[in-house]
Amino acid sequence: MGLRIESMQKLFILFLLLTVSKTASVAQDYEEFDTLSRNDFVIHAGGGLGIYHLYHNDPNSETTLTAAKIFDIGASYFIANKINAGFVFNRLKYPTNQDSAQNANSSIVGLCIRYYTLNSKKTNIYIGINLGTTTFKFTNLKTNTKVTSGSLFLEPIIGFSHYWGKHIGVFIQSSYYYTKYDKIVNKDNEPIKVTVNGKKEVFWLAFSGMVLKTGILLKF
Repeated sequence: MGLRIESMQKLFILFLLLTVSKTASVAQDYEEFDTLSRNDFVIHAGGGLGIYHLYHNDPNSETTLTAAKIFDIGASYFIANKINAGFVFNRLKYPTNQDSAQNANSSIVGLCIRYYTLNSKKTNIYIGINLGTTTFKFTNLKTNTKVTSGSLFLEPIIGFSHYWGKHIGVFIQSSYYYTKYDKIVNKDNEPIKVTVNGKKEVFWLAFSGMVLKTGILLKF
Protein backbone atom coordinates (compact mmCIF):
# COMPACT_ATOMS: atom_id res chain seq x y z
CA MET A 1 0.00 0.00 0.00
CA GLY A 2 2.85 2.40 0.88
CA LEU A 3 4.57 1.79 -2.47
CA ARG A 4 1.34 2.39 -4.33
CA ILE A 5 0.72 5.71 -2.56
CA GLU A 6 4.33 6.81 -3.17
CA SER A 7 3.84 6.13 -6.90
CA MET A 8 0.60 8.12 -6.81
CA GLN A 9 2.43 10.97 -5.10
CA LYS A 10 5.09 11.04 -7.86
CA LEU A 11 2.39 11.08 -10.54
CA PHE A 12 0.61 13.85 -8.67
CA ILE A 13 3.75 16.03 -8.62
CA LEU A 14 4.43 15.35 -12.30
CA PHE A 15 0.87 16.25 -13.25
CA LEU A 16 1.05 19.44 -11.17
CA LEU A 17 4.26 20.53 -12.92
CA LEU A 18 2.72 19.87 -16.34
CA THR A 19 -0.38 21.82 -15.33
CA VAL A 20 1.63 24.83 -14.21
CA SER A 21 3.69 24.73 -17.43
CA LYS A 22 0.57 24.49 -19.59
CA THR A 23 -1.11 27.29 -17.64
CA ALA A 24 1.82 29.62 -18.21
CA SER A 25 1.86 28.95 -21.96
CA VAL A 26 -1.90 29.33 -22.35
CA ALA A 27 -1.93 32.57 -20.36
CA GLN A 28 0.35 34.20 -22.91
CA ASP A 29 -2.20 33.63 -25.67
CA TYR A 30 -4.83 35.95 -24.17
CA GLU A 31 -5.02 39.72 -23.91
CA GLU A 32 -6.08 41.24 -20.62
CA PHE A 33 -9.88 41.27 -20.60
CA ASP A 34 -11.95 40.60 -17.52
CA THR A 35 -13.87 37.34 -17.79
CA LEU A 36 -14.83 37.73 -14.14
CA SER A 37 -15.87 41.03 -12.63
CA ARG A 38 -17.42 42.55 -9.55
CA ASN A 39 -20.84 41.15 -8.55
CA ASP A 40 -20.32 37.89 -10.46
CA PHE A 41 -21.49 34.77 -8.61
CA VAL A 42 -19.75 31.43 -9.28
CA ILE A 43 -20.73 27.89 -8.24
CA HIS A 44 -18.27 25.02 -8.56
CA ALA A 45 -18.56 21.24 -8.21
CA GLY A 46 -15.94 18.57 -8.75
CA GLY A 47 -13.69 15.95 -7.26
CA GLY A 48 -10.09 15.23 -6.55
CA LEU A 49 -7.39 13.31 -4.79
CA GLY A 50 -5.38 14.11 -1.69
CA ILE A 51 -2.11 12.49 -0.61
CA TYR A 52 -1.18 13.08 3.03
CA HIS A 53 1.46 12.36 5.61
CA LEU A 54 -0.06 11.16 8.87
CA TYR A 55 1.64 12.34 12.07
CA HIS A 56 0.74 11.24 15.59
CA ASN A 57 2.15 10.67 19.07
CA ASP A 58 1.69 6.90 19.26
CA PRO A 59 5.20 5.39 19.60
CA ASN A 60 3.88 1.96 18.55
CA SER A 61 2.87 3.19 15.08
CA GLU A 62 4.94 4.71 12.30
CA THR A 63 4.28 7.92 10.38
CA THR A 64 2.61 6.83 7.15
CA LEU A 65 1.17 8.06 3.88
CA THR A 66 -2.50 7.86 3.02
CA ALA A 67 -4.77 9.05 0.22
CA ALA A 68 -8.33 10.31 0.04
CA LYS A 69 -10.97 10.68 -2.64
CA ILE A 70 -12.52 14.13 -2.43
CA PHE A 71 -15.95 15.50 -3.34
CA ASP A 72 -15.85 19.30 -3.62
CA ILE A 73 -18.58 21.93 -3.91
CA GLY A 74 -18.70 25.63 -3.17
CA ALA A 75 -19.82 29.10 -4.18
CA SER A 76 -18.17 32.50 -4.26
CA TYR A 77 -19.04 36.14 -4.92
CA PHE A 78 -16.76 38.71 -6.56
CA ILE A 79 -16.38 41.66 -4.22
CA ALA A 80 -13.96 43.24 -6.73
CA ASN A 81 -12.83 42.52 -10.28
CA LYS A 82 -9.98 40.26 -9.13
CA ILE A 83 -11.12 39.22 -5.63
CA ASN A 84 -13.84 36.81 -4.59
CA ALA A 85 -14.94 35.26 -1.32
CA GLY A 86 -17.26 32.40 -0.48
CA PHE A 87 -17.56 28.97 1.10
CA VAL A 88 -16.38 25.43 0.37
CA PHE A 89 -17.55 21.99 1.46
CA ASN A 90 -15.45 18.85 0.96
CA ARG A 91 -16.13 15.22 1.76
CA LEU A 92 -13.02 13.01 2.06
CA LYS A 93 -13.06 9.22 1.90
CA TYR A 94 -9.96 7.37 3.15
CA PRO A 95 -8.97 3.83 2.11
CA THR A 96 -9.64 0.95 4.52
CA ASN A 97 -9.17 -2.81 4.28
CA GLN A 98 -11.17 -4.34 1.47
CA ASP A 99 -14.19 -6.45 2.45
CA SER A 100 -14.08 -5.01 5.96
CA ALA A 101 -16.65 -3.20 8.05
CA GLN A 102 -14.32 -0.24 8.48
CA ASN A 103 -15.06 3.26 7.28
CA ALA A 104 -12.91 6.40 7.59
CA ASN A 105 -13.94 9.82 6.36
CA SER A 106 -13.78 13.50 7.13
CA SER A 107 -15.69 16.63 6.15
CA ILE A 108 -14.57 20.23 5.88
CA VAL A 109 -16.64 23.40 5.85
CA GLY A 110 -14.78 26.63 5.35
CA LEU A 111 -14.45 30.10 3.97
CA CYS A 112 -12.43 30.83 0.84
CA ILE A 113 -10.86 33.96 -0.58
CA ARG A 114 -9.08 34.19 -3.93
CA TYR A 115 -7.06 36.79 -5.78
CA TYR A 116 -6.91 36.50 -9.58
CA THR A 117 -3.39 37.22 -10.81
CA LEU A 118 -4.62 36.72 -14.40
CA ASN A 119 -8.16 37.64 -15.40
CA SER A 120 -8.17 37.42 -19.19
CA LYS A 121 -10.72 36.84 -21.95
CA LYS A 122 -11.14 33.12 -21.26
CA THR A 123 -8.40 32.05 -18.88
CA ASN A 124 -7.89 32.83 -15.20
CA ILE A 125 -5.13 32.06 -12.70
CA TYR A 126 -5.68 32.62 -9.00
CA ILE A 127 -4.12 32.17 -5.58
CA GLY A 128 -5.96 32.04 -2.31
CA ILE A 129 -6.70 30.27 0.92
CA ASN A 130 -9.40 28.04 2.40
CA LEU A 131 -9.84 27.86 6.17
CA GLY A 132 -12.50 26.55 8.48
CA THR A 133 -13.55 23.51 10.48
CA THR A 134 -13.09 19.80 9.85
CA THR A 135 -14.52 16.65 11.43
CA PHE A 136 -13.05 13.15 11.34
CA LYS A 137 -14.83 9.82 11.91
CA PHE A 138 -13.67 6.21 11.93
CA THR A 139 -16.02 3.27 12.48
CA ASN A 140 -15.66 -0.50 12.59
CA LEU A 141 -19.01 -2.28 12.66
CA LYS A 142 -17.50 -5.68 13.53
CA THR A 143 -15.87 -4.41 16.72
CA ASN A 144 -18.49 -1.72 17.40
CA THR A 145 -15.72 0.89 17.37
CA LYS A 146 -16.34 4.55 16.69
CA VAL A 147 -13.91 7.45 17.10
CA THR A 148 -14.47 11.09 16.18
CA SER A 149 -12.69 14.40 16.36
CA GLY A 150 -12.95 18.00 15.23
CA SER A 151 -10.45 20.72 14.45
CA LEU A 152 -9.53 23.66 12.23
CA PHE A 153 -7.86 23.35 8.82
CA LEU A 154 -5.69 25.60 6.66
CA GLU A 155 -5.35 25.21 2.87
CA PRO A 156 -3.34 27.62 0.64
CA ILE A 157 -4.37 27.16 -3.00
CA ILE A 158 -3.37 27.95 -6.58
CA GLY A 159 -5.73 27.37 -9.47
CA PHE A 160 -6.45 27.68 -13.17
CA SER A 161 -9.85 28.13 -14.83
CA HIS A 162 -11.05 28.35 -18.41
CA TYR A 163 -14.46 29.49 -19.69
CA TRP A 164 -15.96 28.39 -23.02
CA GLY A 165 -18.65 31.07 -22.90
CA LYS A 166 -20.24 33.51 -20.50
CA HIS A 167 -21.45 30.95 -17.99
CA ILE A 168 -19.69 27.54 -18.16
CA GLY A 169 -16.08 26.73 -17.41
CA VAL A 170 -13.70 24.22 -15.86
CA PHE A 171 -11.05 24.50 -13.18
CA ILE A 172 -7.93 22.71 -12.01
CA GLN A 173 -6.72 23.52 -8.50
CA SER A 174 -3.83 22.36 -6.35
CA SER A 175 -3.35 23.06 -2.66
CA TYR A 176 -1.49 22.22 0.52
CA TYR A 177 -3.76 20.94 3.29
CA TYR A 178 -3.00 20.84 7.01
CA THR A 179 -5.03 19.97 10.07
CA LYS A 180 -4.34 18.55 13.52
CA TYR A 181 -6.93 16.70 15.60
CA ASP A 182 -5.73 17.41 19.13
CA LYS A 183 -8.21 15.09 20.85
CA ILE A 184 -9.86 11.99 19.40
CA VAL A 185 -12.70 10.52 21.43
CA ASN A 186 -14.50 7.16 21.46
CA LYS A 187 -18.25 6.53 21.28
CA ASP A 188 -18.52 7.34 25.01
CA ASN A 189 -16.90 10.73 24.35
CA GLU A 190 -13.78 9.71 26.27
CA PRO A 191 -10.40 10.77 24.83
CA ILE A 192 -8.19 8.03 23.44
CA LYS A 193 -4.81 7.89 25.18
CA VAL A 194 -1.42 6.42 24.35
CA THR A 195 1.66 5.74 26.47
CA VAL A 196 4.64 7.97 25.62
CA ASN A 197 7.85 7.49 27.63
CA GLY A 198 5.90 5.77 30.39
CA LYS A 199 3.27 8.51 30.66
CA LYS A 200 -0.31 8.60 29.39
CA GLU A 201 -1.03 11.26 26.77
CA VAL A 202 -4.12 12.17 24.78
CA PHE A 203 -3.75 10.74 21.27
CA TRP A 204 -3.52 13.32 18.47
CA LEU A 205 -3.45 12.93 14.71
CA ALA A 206 -2.31 15.39 12.02
CA PHE A 207 -2.77 15.39 8.23
CA SER A 208 -0.36 17.26 5.98
CA GLY A 209 -0.23 16.92 2.20
CA MET A 210 -1.02 17.90 -1.36
CA VAL A 211 -4.46 18.02 -2.98
CA LEU A 212 -5.47 18.17 -6.64
CA LYS A 213 -9.05 18.97 -7.69
CA THR A 214 -10.88 19.54 -10.94
CA GLY A 215 -14.47 20.28 -11.84
CA ILE A 216 -17.13 22.45 -13.45
CA LEU A 217 -17.81 26.19 -12.98
CA LEU A 218 -21.14 27.97 -13.41
CA LYS A 219 -21.06 31.78 -13.50
CA PHE A 220 -24.09 34.06 -13.03
